[in-house]
Amino acid sequence: MRLILTLSAICALSACGNSAPGDVANDAGPSEIKYAASIAPDDADWGSFLPYYTDDTHALKPVLVGVARLDAGQQIHPPHRHADEEYMMVTKGRGTWSVNGVESEANAGDILFARAWDYHGVRAAEDSSLEFVVFKYSARSGAAPTDPNPELPEEEIQ
Repeated sequence: MRLILTLSAICALSACGNSAPGDVANDAGPSEIKYAASIAPDDADWGSFLPYYTDDTHALKPVLVGVARLDAGQQIHPPHRHADEEYMMVTKGRGTWSVNGVESEANAGDILFARAWDYHGVRAAEDSSLEFVVFKYSARSGAAPTDPNPELPEEEIQ
């Protein structure tokens, strides 16, 4: 009986391809360069968004990498929260960060890290546009962190 189970396990492994036990296929898309001129902007009443990467990678799901261009005094949406982690880096202009209800100055070169479930956002100054790069993601292999306050709304109450 033990021999039959062992043979069954070997047959099952061989059906998965030529990879050795423990090997994991890389199912990410190809390495590539995306040029700004090839990205079609999504225009909105607050400015525009250039979605560079929205496909899942081998390790990350979901993924969002893009550039947001905010008009003076605008924000994409009020500060919000979600299960994904997110980095935002201001590349041009100035404005105001919001992290868990605390506002602070946002200038070119500044980076915000928002952990899962923390309120976060950025707004352009009234007299300046603002451009930022966003990297938003969750790990594919692990469960998202449990929301410590599920009764809170997605967007922060202003």
